[in-house]
Amino acid sequence: MEKEKKLKDFQMNRENPFAKQVLVKMGKFLSNRQITGKNGDERSVLKAVDENTGEILGQTVFMRTKMVDTETFAKVYQLGFQAFADLKPSVMKVFQFIVKQLTPNKDNFNLYIEDLIEETGLHKATIYRALGTLCERQIIARGRTEYEYYINPMYVFNGNRVTFITNWINTNVPEYKTSEKQLKSTIQIMSSQGFLPKQASLPFEFDDDDTIFPNIEKQEI
Repeated sequence: MEKEKKLKDFQMNRENPFAKQVLVKMGKFLSNRQITGKNGDERSVLKAVDENTGEILGQTVFMRTKMVDTETFAKVYQLGFQAFADLKPSVMKVFQFIVKQLTPNKDNFNLYIEDLIEETGLHKATIYRALGTLCERQIIARGRTEYEYYINPMYVFNGNRVTFITNWINTNVPEYKTSEKQLKSTIQIMSSQGFLPKQASLPFEFDDDDTIFPNIEKQEI
């Protein structure tokens, strides 16, 4: 029987070890969306009016293009559901606490054992085992200190992953500095030049018919 891994068995990281994996995967889900003013917003429309009759002769609608991640989410992405399959109740309690710590468009969070004990009622040893399980499932990774962790944006994220990836590239790989508008071509360039792995390494196969957690509200980015 394979020995259960402990939290200390997992290495500490100076940056999110899942970021490149997310880059590869997101390249398949990016699209451009044109956005206009809501409900015929007058501020987004330029009208040509006959000064004598007041007749509207024509109008121009100003639109902007926004890069969007077409996958849906509400903290937990469809791709991640299998990662949570058969987790013990104690692990799910710790995970639910983690979700509450997530800050919009950030991939790292701080975790204090004392707070977890108070919130969940679990023993310290149980919490450490749960964190080890979440690391093994690649849902979280250890950060630079014993209190810092990274979330895997492939599975769980609070906010717009396009913004996260853009910021990650600009901060960690400045030679590929990009914007949301240019992100798709930037991913292709980085992949062609060997900066990114050819294929994301996933711990399981994903099936579009996988069961979705109940009571998780979904919305589009």
